[in-house]
Amino acid sequence: MTIPLPQAVTIQEEAATLPIEKISEQFASLRIVDPQAERAMLKSMQKYGQQTPVVVCRIEPGSYALLDGFKRLRAGRQLGLKSLTGRFFEASVRAGKAAILQLNRVGKSISSMEEAMVVHSLCHEDGLSQVEIATLVGRHKSWVSRRIALIARLSDEAQESIGLGLLPASLGSELARLQRCNQHQLLESIRKHHLTWRETRKVVTHLLQRPQWEHEAILRDPRAVDAKEEVDTNLERGLSPQAKDLHRRLLTMERQCLQAALSLESTPLAQFETEEETRLRNSCRQALTSLDRVRQALISELTP
Repeated sequence: MTIPLPQAVTIQEEAATLPIEKISEQFASLRIVDPQAERAMLKSMQKYGQQTPVVVCRIEPGSYALLDGFKRLRAGRQLGLKSLTGRFFEASVRAGKAAILQLNRVGKSISSMEEAMVVHSLCHEDGLSQVEIATLVGRHKSWVSRRIALIARLSDEAQESIGLGLLPASLGSELARLQRCNQHQLLESIRKHHLTWRETRKVVTHLLQRPQWEHEAILRDPRAVDAKEEVDTNLERGLSPQAKDLHRRLLTMERQCLQAALSLESTPLAQFETEEETRLRNSCRQALTSLDRVRQALISELTP
């Protein structure tokens, strides 16, 4: 079994028997705990035993740092197993972290939040530049920059809650849309009302569109956002088809302008590759031209 990994290393072809006490969870903080998946793995190993070898790297003689198979290792410990089958290779800490991305990329068993945690660690703990990380993991610098920015925008509380499996990883990107100082109240609302990803996304969008003084009321009753959307449609009653169409276009324009502005504020164009940045700046110029025309039309209609 040969898997492309950083620095041209390959995993040994034959699986070996690894003593469980010699396997460390040195990189466990770079993976998100999934309690439901952990329980499912425990039941599977109780019934069928270990079906797939774990993957470890030998950073120091006599000990193995786990890269892939955290659920299998924890299940094995709960079951009182003395050893697991596994494959290993010699590697540095940096190469080991990069290998976590490579090993899980094919099966898509790693979330964007976990990718961000690995990349953020390589940058802030190992001191690698974004260009060096991109080379190490085989991705574009813009991909690395986006992953680092995702972690940087999340509050410590949000990172901890997601890392421990207390919140779904999918909520990370939604929380990151708000400023770090505003994420605590949203986290409390998510926990209290058991909001889904879809509900959270709607609430965040609504928070970004409404003034700060309305946020407390929105978070106190987050599911009222759906109800408000239904009420908004009532405003169209009595309008002619042509007036209704214009009304919808104006509302859509307002929301899209706000969303575009928020995206630009939280996503500096300089983080992208040169060609990407050039094309995005051209799009900004085209948008300004169109917005100026809209502005003139709106002023014309509002001027007595």
